[in-house]
Amino acid sequence: MRVAACILLTLLLYSCNSGNQTAKEDRLFTALSSKESGIDFTNKVENSEDFNIFSYRNFYNGGGVALGDINNDGLPDIYFTSNMGQNKLYLNKGGLEFEDITEKAGVGGSKSWSTGVVMVDINHDGLLDIYVCNAGYVKGDDQENELFINKGNLTFEEKAAEYQLNENGYTTHAAFFDYDLDGDLDCYILNNSFMPVNTLNYSNKREMYAKDWPVRDFLKGGGDKLLRNDDGKFNDVTEQAGIYGSLIGFGLGITIGDINGDNLPDMYVSNDFFERDYLYINQGDGTFKESIKDWMEHLSSFSMGADMADINNDGYPEVFVTDMLPSDEYRLKTTSSFENYNVYYLKLQRDFYHQYMQNTLQLNNRNGSFSEIAYFSGVSSSDWSWGALLFDADNDGYRDIYVCNGIYQDVTDQ
Repeated sequence: MRVAACILLTLLLYSCNSGNQTAKEDRLFTALSSKESGIDFTNKVENSEDFNIFSYRNFYNGGGVALGDINNDGLPDIYFTSNMGQNKLYLNKGGLEFEDITEKAGVGGSKSWSTGVVMVDINHDGLLDIYVCNAGYVKGDDQENELFINKGNLTFEEKAAEYQLNENGYTTHAAFFDYDLDGDLDCYILNNSFMPVNTLNYSNKREMYAKDWPVRDFLKGGGDKLLRNDDGKFNDVTEQAGIYGSLIGFGLGITIGDINGDNLPDMYVSNDFFERDYLYINQGDGTFKESIKDWMEHLSSFSMGADMADINNDGYPEVFVTDMLPSDEYRLKTTSSFENYNVYYLKLQRDFYHQYMQNTLQLNNRNGSFSEIAYFSGVSSSDWSWGALLFDADNDGYRDIYVCNGIYQDVTDQ
């Protein structure tokens, strides 16, 4: 999902090989079958005349996954989201064996087209709660996000409205972090505009919030939001905090980190299509300054997943963003087209900045700037990519990069 959490699933469902097998096959992980793990979840989507890739462009984007210890037994549990079926919660029984407790836990969800999911302790009771993002344009469904509060006995209660977290846009994902350092978790809602891209004509309406657009109500279900936690109620502070909430924002990834070493959490938001990504620098007074053009020379074009971590152990985080550039000539010729210079120049004139179809790896120079080194580092091309995760796979002290890629139906095949 473009949801970077889906990468974490790989780490849990794979276990280290024995020493002999590792030496023989040079593998870090071994795949476990569904029979061994007890996990048989499948996110199945089916085309219909009324609902398909042509009526909803994110039809094949996939769902999300979150890992966390919901019962404080020291073992991480797994929650999967489904687009057309029921979401699933698997309890870790130890030995990489899991039990489906969705029904008795009451966390299957009542909405269609769930996307991102976060396990987070919303109410500071020491128990992980589950926040589910919902999207899709399904008739009869209001797309409200759901919040399942952990009751401490392996059951949950849905309370999104009570916490004012029942956002009803086309939400891709959410991030919880304490942006104002007041001791509680705030929430960034990452929405993906439902506006047809070809109707926007590269219009720069970045400053116009979704609610102010002169379009039908069902098209206003977009625009990112920043929600401040005020004693357990999440209040919308998007405008006063300096966050863009326009319908030209096609958000697919968000990652949090301290970019400039001032001990304040900053945000990177990756946007699909023509809108550029956002880099929000925390000002320390409850506001952010969007500063991507000050920090970066160029960006990915169709930005998908994003992650932030320190890859060279200098104490400052780098930013990795995925795109769709194929790594071989055949795929490049049969699936890719490049915009002509006139379009590129038009986008520059309209403040959409320098964007190229490739993964980008932004090296933090520790002086208020980044150097983009994806080609130098050999990570520029991973085809149709979604989530990305920077983590130390082999325990050598350096962050490695894992990318989820592929699409069920390749609609770019020419």
